[in-house]
Amino acid sequence: MTDTDLTFISRAANQAFRSWGLDGTASPEEIARLVSDGTAYWEQALSDGTHIALIRLFSPVVHREEIFLGSVLLNDFFSKALIRAVEHGNQGQMALLANDLDSYYYLYHGRASLKSIRDLFLKEISSSLPELYFDDEDPGRGIYGDISRMLTFYKSNIEPYPAFSVPRVLLPQLLQKANEALRRLASDEETNINVVFAVLSFFYARNGAEMQSVHAFLKRSMDEGLLPADKIRAVFALGQDDDFEKKTFMERKKGAVLDRPRLQEVVEEFLVRAETDIVQGQVDSLAPNLAEKMPDLSLDQIARTLQRGVHLGFLSMGGRGKEAEKSCKLPCRFCGSDAAIIQEKNITAGFGAGRFCNQSSKRMPFEDALCGRCGISSYLVTKLLGMHNAKPQPKSKDYPVSKQYNIVFHYGRHNQAEILKLRDTVDDIFDLIGEFRRKAVEEKRPFSLEYMKEEIHIRAAERQINEKGLPTPEEALAALIAEDESIPGLDMLSQMPQEERAQVLALGSGDYRLLVFILPRLQPGREEALDFVNHRLSRSRLAAFTLLALLRRLCGCDGPYYFQSVPTLRPGGFDPDTFYVQGKAENAGEVIRHYSAIVNFARKVSKYRDGHSLVADWILLAEKLEDDPLGTFSDVLRDSPLRAGDDLREVKYRRLSKEFVKGTGMIDGIEYLKMFEKLYHF
Repeated sequence: MTDTDLTFISRAANQAFRSWGLDGTASPEEIARLVSDGTAYWEQALSDGTHIALIRLFSPVVHREEIFLGSVLLNDFFSKALIRAVEHGNQGQMALLANDLDSYYYLYHGRASLKSIRDLFLKEISSSLPELYFDDEDPGRGIYGDISRMLTFYKSNIEPYPAFSVPRVLLPQLLQKANEALRRLASDEETNINVVFAVLSFFYARNGAEMQSVHAFLKRSMDEGLLPADKIRAVFALGQDDDFEKKTFMERKKGAVLDRPRLQEVVEEFLVRAETDIVQGQVDSLAPNLAEKMPDLSLDQIARTLQRGVHLGFLSMGGRGKEAEKSCKLPCRFCGSDAAIIQEKNITAGFGAGRFCNQSSKRMPFEDALCGRCGISSYLVTKLLGMHNAKPQPKSKDYPVSKQYNIVFHYGRHNQAEILKLRDTVDDIFDLIGEFRRKAVEEKRPFSLEYMKEEIHIRAAERQINEKGLPTPEEALAALIAEDESIPGLDMLSQMPQEERAQVLALGSGDYRLLVFILPRLQPGREEALDFVNHRLSRSRLAAFTLLALLRRLCGCDGPYYFQSVPTLRPGGFDPDTFYVQGKAENAGEVIRHYSAIVNFARKVSKYRDGHSLVADWILLAEKLEDDPLGTFSDVLRDSPLRAGDDLREVKYRRLSKEFVKGTGMIDGIEYLKMFEKLYHF
């Protein structure tokens, strides 16, 4: 880092010293230099018998796509648990100065030894695990997502909830959360009936056959008195003498011949009985199939597993790579640092689970493949992102959770209010884009940024100005559309599935934060493979720059941005006004000016092809313009409808202008000349 880059760290150190009444005790600039050097531990004794220390918490992130984001979230949980451990244990004061993904640097003041802090830290993790698994989002505690997002599956013939990653000791809390969701689902008239039945049978099935067949679960529950037989028949409009056979059940369910109020009554009666069994400690017999899936480990054992490879200062939090040898188990397929104790299912390991693996020549499908740490990382991804619209992905029918997303990291000075505003802005943009897309479909018109601009103009003419004069979401979107630098990024957002929401998270604490933008993968055209457009984005630095330019505009900050790059506080990895793409640093201002001209030209001339993504086409054209400006520009001119009589259907590109030179029947070429001039200068 340069001296300028160190400023926010020294400022944070100075603020901590001032709040503790320790002004002048140590040099904030020296603390910042130690952070830049990656110092694990530094200590200075004070005259009153206390000491100040710089402590690094190092926890390696696993970079496998399936669990990378969850590993990042787990580290943020660790970072905040450490501060809680010191505060709850009355061991002094601790403040987080700065962090990247693997390393969190703290300033400590007190009398405690590093070993005692480590012991308190481990206890805090163990006691907080139930909250990490099941509590609602609480960024202040490092808890993200909502378990209700995981309970929207409409089928349970595959593993729709990652029970393999949850220790069995937490089964009572898990069932209580499932019960809350079931009450909410049953009372909502808009809920698909299949979701209610799937959640009920998955959590309370006796075996795999019942889990996969709602009818089998209901029939057994009726026979054993767990569900009132007469009321179940009434739900499906059946008489007392009617057979409750599978064919009848499927016909009534498919035909929506259901009494929803009676269903809610039946579900409530079942849950009251189930909760009595939970209080009496009969969870294993209440949900035997679910209990069998969950690892039989205590919270302390899970906490120690999570600490493998983690270091606090110069102390190791736990061993690394030893458990696989002791247990004769294969090491984790994702990190290799601990024994595999969690089954590899699509819900835990992502698409392709159970396929060939060279760790074992006789590998059977769905063996243990994840360690406890990677298992909980996978769980946290699902808890944050939720089920993918409660339906399997196309062309991967046994893959209920979307593990494909685009991650952008960003350092910037943002307080919590600004972060919430940024998140709301992104939500508003997604909502508006989705609304305009639906309207375009209803009107049978092509959906595009031009269409959105037209709709915004119509709304502005009809809308009365609000009292406060605050910009509406439509006005904010219109302002973005009016800027050439923002348009390509907006074009990409419009290609993201609107049922998948973007996320904006802030890791660590303080006024200079590491933000994470989690964006859905780009949606392909009808004739394209599932990951076709996202693959184009991943391979194209130019496309990445356009996406980062939009986020930079929304954020209003010149801090560094990272795409397919790992943010780091070390020298060379943290420079303001910089885009890090595919591990290479580029000046943000320069690439925005350069590439916005190329990309906008490519966008304007690219022609929509039925069944194909227009975004993927203009990304490819822009790359060709960058590699061979003159040759590609010539190709565009040769295959564009420059004459009035040209057949617009036969040409490859669209007209850049609709103005004709008087008396010639030719398009005015001034716009092409302007573009050529920009290409020439770059």
